[in-house]
Amino acid sequence: MPALAPSAEQWQSLFTLYILAAVIVGGAVFVLFFYFLVRYRRKPGAADPPDAPRLGVMTDRGNPALAAVLTVLLVALFFGLTINTFALNAFLQNPPNDPNALYIDVIGFQWGWRFVYANGRELIGELRVPVVNSTCTGAVRGCWSGTVILNITSQDVFHSFGIAVFKIKRDAIPGRVNQAWFVADKLGIPETIPEYHEAVRCYELCGTGHALMFADLLVLTQDNFRDWYNGT
Repeated sequence: MPALAPSAEQWQSLFTLYILAAVIVGGAVFVLFFYFLVRYRRKPGAADPPDAPRLGVMTDRGNPALAAVLTVLLVALFFGLTINTFALNAFLQNPPNDPNALYIDVIGFQWGWRFVYANGRELIGELRVPVVNSTCTGAVRGCWSGTVILNITSQDVFHSFGIAVFKIKRDAIPGRVNQAWFVADKLGIPETIPEYHEAVRCYELCGTGHALMFADLLVLTQDNFRDWYNGT
């Protein structure tokens, strides 16, 4: 069984966690802000509170224990989110050790994408991959698990390869190979899944044809992909 499709689901989970943390912390700040605004507003004729700041006078104010607890909680939240982000990023940048993975060389050029498969088959403007196959394990040969590993480079200028539906993006740099990987678990072609139409795009301005630098994504059944791959 290949690793679970990492990109879309896990990035979305992390993003949701950030949003939830922001809503909780931001909501607490605004509630306290308006509470203190009303509770401690200056009333006409009222005397200053005993702990009001005075020039040249040091007074004990606030609750040091509460401030320490809040500081610890916020620091823990910050480091928790940071560690989670770095861990997920490292996971996505290191393809799994899958003997049945499909390897594809991706070459960016002005202005398109060339996909070269291990058997020499080549496509321009169209990325074809097999759908995930849970029965294709390490003990089975002659099948594809659904793990797709991309070796990304460029033949001219800097490009940035990305597939929004899987939330993956890697720089395509001349003379350098960057890897990305994903597992396609949703069978379909651009005519049936609109998100697959022009799903592969360049995300770095690379010249006058940058806006037209895209490719369609086709996620085929194992049999259909094998027939195309073998040229039958």
